Amino acid sequence: MSLEHFIAQRQARWTELEAAVRRARRGRLRGLGADDMQRFGVLLRHASSDLAIARRDHPDTEVTEYLNALCARAHPLLYRGEPLRIGALPRFYATGLPRAFRAAWPYMLAGLALLALGFIAGWLAVDLRPDLRAALVPASLFDQMARGHIQGNVPDAPIAASFIIQNNIRVALICFAGGVLIGVPTALVLLSNGWMLGTVAAAVHIGGYDLQFWSLIVPHGVIELSDIVIAGGTGLMLGDAILRPGSLRRGDALAAAARRAVSLATGAATLLVVAGTLEAFVSPSGLPEAAKLAIGACAGALLYTWLIASGRAPARRHTLAFDGAQSAPA
Repeated sequence: MSLEHFIAQRQARWTELEAAVRRARRGRLRGLGADDMQRFGVLLRHASSDLAIARRDHPDTEVTEYLNALCARAHPLLYRGEPLRIGALPRFYATGLPRAFRAAWPYMLAGLALLALGFIAGWLAVDLRPDLRAALVPASLFDQMARGHIQGNVPDAPIAASFIIQNNIRVALICFAGGVLIGVPTALVLLSNGWMLGTVAAAVHIGGYDLQFWSLIVPHGVIELSDIVIAGGTGLMLGDAILRPGSLRRGDALAAAARRAVSLATGAATLLVVAGTLEAFVSPSGLPEAAKLAIGACAGALLYTWLIASGRAPARRHTLAFDGAQSAPA
């Protein structure tokens, strides 16, 4: 079919669809009646089919660009996603975010593995090279730990909390955005965070101040490191969509993965606020070490109980009929 015949045969439908798009108020079709709405759907399906034919038979032509723009304008009017409402936030945190976390468990495990690998590598580096201890942890810090002066309330805790939260969110954003570069920056951030924690922990262990050190890390570190793993998992999810798009085009696969990852990234950013608050107010406080460790353990238990158990569908009770009687299976 020639291009001229293709246009002449279908142009009337395109003009009608374009006029309907212009009539849409504020990007909505609420003013259309039932018949007009049905007609709009028929026109959009025809235009989408025409676009597929134009891409196949007449690529790199103005009509193909025109149809692509027309379908791009009309599609969101008919297939609108559910708008974000403030009232939906409790449901999102109660069920949506935990379900998204569980659905992405392979990427969460991959992020945790990278963090653990960096930690082990950092610990072994100090264990094999004890001379690195002085370069990693200054002697003054060991003196403060020995005297118990490492603890104490932060004078400007709210300001410190704000700075810590901003820094944590920046790290999480790097993990998330790094997925666009096939996940390489994401993996490096996870490895480097694990490396830094492993090297310092090993150096402190040589000095014999494990309790003082971990009492500073655990209260906020359980949530903070979990958030970094979640953000890293979202970045790895995006990178995997680019490397393994399957039957989709890479752009479409990336867009689909991004929609899944956004909810996880949003939840991780929210949890970083909790971690930053604990890091500013609880970790450096004068509470006993046992109390700080207990706070960190409780925070971790609440976090993973929520992520693993919340939002699961209740188990259905099945009954079996036998000779007219109802009995529950063992």
